[in-house]
Amino acid sequence: MTLVRNRTEEVIQIEREAKLKEMEMSVVEKRRRLSWREDELSSREVLGRWIDERPLLGDKITLYKQAGKYYLETWYLDGCHSLDEMISEETEEGIKLEDKGGNIFGEYFMLTTENELKFCNSANCYYTAKINVEAA
Repeated sequence: MTLVRNRTEEVIQIEREAKLKEMEMSVVEKRRRLSWREDELSSREVLGRWIDERPLLGDKITLYKQAGKYYLETWYLDGCHSLDEMISEETEEGIKLEDKGGNIFGEYFMLTTENELKFCNSANCYYTAKINVEAA
């Protein structure tokens, strides 16, 4: 930011413009992530949709594959959204899916051969999400 002596109004204007530009960039980036073009939607292979029905949650989860990569999209009950690229590994139980960004708790998802989405950690799978019949 540039400081202009005896021009308080100009300094305030420069600060406002810088802050507005910063805010616009974050809004543009968020909208870019949340609004897919039609061709992007049609190239997605939706593998399943589930609801996390544990107390106080109700998250809606979609797992899809696009361009050979797995993505886990979650819409939280409070309206927040996350979209995570997953690392996949074929196992006897199904497809093990770990967040590409990592997880310090060793948690992962298991997409079973019966199309169940299980929440797992290094010890066991502790929760199975309910299939979202409304979205099917």
